[in-house]
Amino acid sequence: MNNEQQFLDRIRKALGRDQAPDEATLFSSRPEGELEELLRRADRDRAGRLELLEELRQSAVPLNLNVHTAENLEEAGRRIANLALVSETEWGGDKHILMHDDPVLHGLKLPELLAGDPVAVDVAAFEPGEDELAGKQRLRGIAERAYIGLTGADWCAADCAAIALLTGPGHGRAVSLVPSILISVVTLDRMVADLSEGYAQLEARGELPASVSFISGPSKTADIEGQLVHGAHGPREMHLFVITG
Repeated sequence: MNNEQQFLDRIRKALGRDQAPDEATLFSSRPEGELEELLRRADRDRAGRLELLEELRQSAVPLNLNVHTAENLEEAGRRIANLALVSETEWGGDKHILMHDDPVLHGLKLPELLAGDPVAVDVAAFEPGEDELAGKQRLRGIAERAYIGLTGADWCAADCAAIALLTGPGHGRAVSLVPSILISVVTLDRMVADLSEGYAQLEARGELPASVSFISGPSKTADIEGQLVHGAHGPREMHLFVITG
């Protein structure tokens, strides 16, 4: 038995499980009626979601997370394009943006907005008929050259200013981890109060992704002499655009 298996077996023993949980058993310890209550609580009107937006703004300050609002995708697209133009690459070289293959992000129309500027916009998706291994290697190379990663958000928890990214085709983790600057876009209807409401959204999907990333601001560490440094293990700068219209 290897070290990984021993580690996982200890966790299962501590949890009182004899096998790894699946979609049917992962949330089986919920008290009866809790899921329904969380989903009901998360079904807010516009005024309630705007209150969460204000809470998000306050929670984001100590995390060095820049929160912006835009009435629609058109406005957000213009502001993100301008941000891309004024932001400098960390190591020099050409400017590249790598974005998730997401309908909301396509609605920003960044390729059209940046067509006359020296900023390339690539989509993290396989080309038709592309071999999976070759596609992953190609996208990894683009991610390493990109200075901005652009993602959507499956939901955003206001109390801790954390977005959740579910992996899947066109939604690889490298987009949010490798570039120096991370820009995420979330619509107001995907605001939740806290992680409990977020987990309820995940459970209600009926299937689990390969992984879920929770991101609350740029990468940071204080390992060396207690001095806080941004960008040590990921993006050094993060912007979150909330579409309010």
